[in-house]
Amino acid sequence: MNNEEKYILTPTSKRVFGTAVHSKTGDVTDAEHILREDAQAARLVYTSGGEKPSILIDLGPSAPGGYPIFKVAGQTGRPTLRIAYADWYEWIVDPVHGENGDFSRGSCTYLGVELPVPPANPYRYELYTIEEAGLYIAPMIQGQQRWVLIQLDTEGSVDLEYFSLEVTSDLSPYKGSFHSSDEELNRLWYASTYTAQVSSFPNTDAWTVVEGWLIPRKLAKGNDVGLTVQGEQWKDYRFGFQFVIRRNPGPVSAVGWIVRASDENNGYVGQIDLDGRLHLFKRSDGVYVRLKPAVSLSIPIVDGRVYHLEVRLDGARMETLLNGTLIDTTVDDTYAEGKVGFCQPMDKWALIREVGVEDAAGQLLFADDFNGDLSGWSFARTPTFIADGAKRDRLPWLGDLDWAGRNVYYAFDNYTYMKETIRMFAWHQTPEGYIWAACYPENQVKPGIGEYGYYQSDEFSAWFAPVLADYVLFTGDLELARELYSVMVKSLDYLWNYVEGDGLFYQRYETSKGIWGHLLEYTGKGAYVNFLVYDSFKEGAYLAGLLGLDADASAFEEKAAVLRRGIQGNLWDEEQGHYVKLKGSREFEFYANALALAIGFPDDKQAASVREKLKETDMGKYQSLAIRGKFHYGYDEDALGTLRKPGGGVDWLGALADWRGPHATWECMTYPPSVMPPGKNWGDSSHPDTAVAHLLSGYILGVQPTEHGFRSFAAIPHPCDVQRAQGTIPTPYGEIRFRWEMAETEFLASLEAPQGTSAVVGIPKPEGQEFVIYWNGEAVFHSDSSAAGSTNDLTLDEDERYVYLRGLKEGSHRIERRGR
Repeated sequence: MNNEEKYILTPTSKRVFGTAVHSKTGDVTDAEHILREDAQAARLVYTSGGEKPSILIDLGPSAPGGYPIFKVAGQTGRPTLRIAYADWYEWIVDPVHGENGDFSRGSCTYLGVELPVPPANPYRYELYTIEEAGLYIAPMIQGQQRWVLIQLDTEGSVDLEYFSLEVTSDLSPYKGSFHSSDEELNRLWYASTYTAQVSSFPNTDAWTVVEGWLIPRKLAKGNDVGLTVQGEQWKDYRFGFQFVIRRNPGPVSAVGWIVRASDENNGYVGQIDLDGRLHLFKRSDGVYVRLKPAVSLSIPIVDGRVYHLEVRLDGARMETLLNGTLIDTTVDDTYAEGKVGFCQPMDKWALIREVGVEDAAGQLLFADDFNGDLSGWSFARTPTFIADGAKRDRLPWLGDLDWAGRNVYYAFDNYTYMKETIRMFAWHQTPEGYIWAACYPENQVKPGIGEYGYYQSDEFSAWFAPVLADYVLFTGDLELARELYSVMVKSLDYLWNYVEGDGLFYQRYETSKGIWGHLLEYTGKGAYVNFLVYDSFKEGAYLAGLLGLDADASAFEEKAAVLRRGIQGNLWDEEQGHYVKLKGSREFEFYANALALAIGFPDDKQAASVREKLKETDMGKYQSLAIRGKFHYGYDEDALGTLRKPGGGVDWLGALADWRGPHATWECMTYPPSVMPPGKNWGDSSHPDTAVAHLLSGYILGVQPTEHGFRSFAAIPHPCDVQRAQGTIPTPYGEIRFRWEMAETEFLASLEAPQGTSAVVGIPKPEGQEFVIYWNGEAVFHSDSSAAGSTNDLTLDEDERYVYLRGLKEGSHRIERRGR
């Protein structure tokens, strides 16, 4: 095993199994067989008056998310099997709510919509009727969990061959790495980058295929109907398929289909539910109109049982057959031709396979066994994106993307998740320029004037330019900058409309959600949002300059200068030595002062004063801003010390040492997690906005881009008490490989710069010692004199902390600092 492999948390395949049986209760034998596919089975037996048998599975520190899949080898009776999920141990063993998972449906309401969004399961438990051997597949995703409770709820027995998850998050291989003399920092780097992965989704389409079964669902902002691509002129035909209905713990579940559909909103819809009823509708412009009262079926409808359904269309006559038995005949002439498909409204869960369509003469028109792709179907789809978290929201948030992206760029060369998410937000721009804070990936309706979305926040909207600029800086993707430049300009124009005569942005009521609170209530001229608006114009100037739009760049710089004067004149408290929370206040706010440091806003004297006040906060993402700012201004020991022991309830390293939860960076990074009432533990244990790999690669290792795409870059270590560090950074030009090591008075660094790049390397100066710096064996700097002169276009200079070797070209470089 190399240095990196032991830290990597990413699953090695899409199918994952438990790592251990943590505990069991009741009559359970051979529990360990549930952890693997070995043709042997764990047995759970529940007898009258006995204890409910259960197995608690530990999925390990990666705590993945995906579709639950388990295999039954046999059973007695028709018992109900319960499976519950939690990311933290105390929540799954909670005596009040544990068997229902870590949170209850509807317990998280701060966004004003139900979370998590489909295709994630709004429940953290599932119920299955077990009446035969075979494979059981959940139709909805469980977003993230370390703990899985499997329990028999009713009498009988079940032999379970295995439990597994089909992973739905990103599994891209690592292209970057980090390794240092500090084991805790190494684990933190990989936990941070993995957090970005587990929250990155190739898609969250309405339809998917698992183990040869189609799983159609309705997305929150998508149509509940999906159709064949072909079939507009199909008239008289037979449409058949197999189905399984999965139980919903709340509303009754059902399978639904549509025939003679001209589009998603018009056609005949049928539905069979677990109450044993057939429903027939005429769907007209998206409205369901009943063709007849519900028909009670004589055939029992049981969740988990496989049925075959056929619809026969002949003129105005429509016959419905279940398992070969005619269950209904209806006559209606509204629709004479059209496609077939499936209709699964919210909360109706079913699995489909073996679809076929034949004409009246028995000629095959269409067939799908779902062993290929879904190119023959049209349904609600989403782009690739990176979400706020894997368990709860599963939505992208603009205000969190910059933190997430900085971790992605150092570890992976797959930039698609960030790119498509940025595009998604660009599409959700209102005509006046406001960009939504959070959005549904499947949404196809452009926002109108004054439609500010689900989280009305100028603060989040203002993150667009910084997010886009950082993406371009790290990836070199000028094409996306050109594509979205007009969106950025419109966004900046919107923000400038609310900058007043004193040079400050005024936060109006309509869009006042943000770090101050999740309510529309805080207005005025806040420091945090003003620093953000200032940075937006600075980053806008940067992008305009890259694209050769010098006039725009100058105009954005001028507006940034107006904001700078307004902030310094109205929000800096000279007596107290910090930026105040709000104009007219003298209150210190951690978030605002941390952001100021992170973007390099204060002068050195102001930074020194602000730094002294940035001690503790209860939110890891803002503490990471403070740490970045401390590194930026040269307060390295304070920065690393804060990362190790941030206080305020934030604790990155403590969480990674605890067996009870995921080894990821959590929402707010509060550790131990906040104690909530049973069923209310909806906090995410995977939030890429608290990931800190960028601090380790960018400062401890020391590699940062200075031109877009790392065409030029700096390798300037901030060692503190770390004795050595090495890493790779993926770039469009190839991998940067950099390592350094300290030993008493000596410092050794090696750099491999890819073709087409140039670098500056900073060598830390030792305190109170004379030294010589060698480059590839040649002495180029003497501390008691000056640089030895230029060599092969290499130039040297120094400041109080470093000697800089500039102009290092592609290839290998060995740099040594030796004492004299």
